[in-house]
Amino acid sequence: MKLAYLFPGRTADRDDNPGFFRSLEATIQSVKRPDTSVEVITLPNSLPEEGEMAYWYAHPKMFSAMIVAAKRAEKAGFDGVIVGCVGATDAEYGVKEVLDIPAVGVGEAALLLAQVLGQNFAILTYDTKVAAWVDRMLRERHLEDFCVSVRPANVTLAEMMARNGMPRIYQRILREAKAAIVEDRAEVIVIGSTGFAGLADYLRKRIEAPVIDPVESGVKFAEMLVDLKRTKGLYQSKVASFRASPNTEKVIAEFL
Repeated sequence: MKLAYLFPGRTADRDDNPGFFRSLEATIQSVKRPDTSVEVITLPNSLPEEGEMAYWYAHPKMFSAMIVAAKRAEKAGFDGVIVGCVGATDAEYGVKEVLDIPAVGVGEAALLLAQVLGQNFAILTYDTKVAAWVDRMLRERHLEDFCVSVRPANVTLAEMMARNGMPRIYQRILREAKAAIVEDRAEVIVIGSTGFAGLADYLRKRIEAPVIDPVESGVKFAEMLVDLKRTKGLYQSKVASFRASPNTEKVIAEFL
């Protein structure tokens, strides 16, 4: 099985943030099956830098580029696509629409898994700016009654990507995770960004609640969906929401 993991940032980010990419690759390797290969695909350097992903204006450019990258992956023979951004609801819809292979977002995978592991969950995120994006995602998925809190740790995406001062950052996030369990009565903790890759194992050793990593969830859901497509013909519905336009190929070509 060959999966494409779409990283919502530029190819240049590999050189700028090597520590993050090591954590991302290690997280993927820790859960994928032996017969699964996962390739991390980055986006063009003409896009805004990764730190801008916290802002609404940058998302349409990033999401359009992810849709193009997903279609290229399908043509290159990948069996499934993982949208590697927790809040990328629009990209998830667009990717599912244009592909005839299974696709899943890390955000939706994490939230679905959270509902299996407990009666409620709390989400850990960066700061109040990103928390606003998470709030929107929860409303769109009608999950307000399941999420007991969205807790910012007052760190920036740029800090996490750079992997500077990680002991201090991990302590802040651990504090919020413990508070979510004690004060908010959260049964499950959801890591609210792929930028936190590697954090889940740290938390799992220090709190009693299950901790869901979106990268791990995305990989496992993608494997399941590819298996179901192969054996049962199951993948995203083409009845309405994810039905592709007859002009898909022409329009995507114009994106390039």
